[in-house]
Amino acid sequence: MQEEEERYVQIIKDSNRKLVILELLSNFFNHKVLLGALIKTKIIHTLFQNNRTLDINKLELFHIQFTNSLIDLFQKLKKSKEQNYLLISDEIYINDDIISKLKLEIEETRFSEKMRVHAQKMSKKIEELYHMFVTDKAELFSWDEVLSHSKSIQSEYYREININQYEHLTQLNKSSYQNSFAKFEKKLLGRLNILKFKIKFLCGLVCNNEIIEVYEFRDSNDKFIFIANDKSFFFLEDDGVKGIDFSKNGSSKNQIVMQLKTKNTDLKLELGKIKTTLPATVQEVLKNYLSKISSVDFLDELQNVDEQTNILKAMLNIKIN
Repeated sequence: MQEEEERYVQIIKDSNRKLVILELLSNFFNHKVLLGALIKTKIIHTLFQNNRTLDINKLELFHIQFTNSLIDLFQKLKKSKEQNYLLISDEIYINDDIISKLKLEIEETRFSEKMRVHAQKMSKKIEELYHMFVTDKAELFSWDEVLSHSKSIQSEYYREININQYEHLTQLNKSSYQNSFAKFEKKLLGRLNILKFKIKFLCGLVCNNEIIEVYEFRDSNDKFIFIANDKSFFFLEDDGVKGIDFSKNGSSKNQIVMQLKTKNTDLKLELGKIKTTLPATVQEVLKNYLSKISSVDFLDELQNVDEQTNILKAMLNIKIN
């Protein structure tokens, strides 16, 4: 009798330990079928705990044939999901760190002001060139200040265009004025003089490190381009080349920030689903498992091991990535 009592106590103790593990797994996955399996397992445990007339060995056999395999399966799955969870969490953390650093480097408001000043300097340069063409006098002239500014911001702000678009914009055959410093389309230089050289910067384009800047007149929507490579100015007709975006430049760093924010939003959604989403094979086995242990004659079938092998084999054969 004492030996039977000790065996009863030990089996109940082991059964409680398995219930604790199964409950932890159920809390982790938060899956309704796994929760149903936990509840049914608790009912079976309580049935044996409160009814000493039942053969306690059947409770032990139940755990050997069913609970142990279920726990092994979901512990492996939990380990796999925790690795994925950690990888995604790390990616989110790294993205957030990059976003914070890039935000400190972005100077959108300062960029607008810088380009306003840049346009003023370009206006003065054009006016100087106009007087040189009109008077035919050689004067001291340098592009250094204008071009150094353009080159300093092109990688972050100027918009990339392809070689075909660049060639279409730059291969122009129009009547022009030319000296050792610049080339101007004649109609453009006349219009600039009439409008008192009042221009504003529209956007910058770049192709293989070659710069094109697009300007427009303050008092009209007419646009012209400055081709930095050969210091030439021409009207931009019909918005130049189809497919080129002539809108205001934005920081490439800001675009990266927006992309990373979108990426993190998607990753956080994935993070929220990673625990609750189970592979189809696992869901099918779990469904069959719950159906089996919920059957009316389940306890009477426990000693017939052969009837349980299909579910057991299915659990053992599932590969967890």
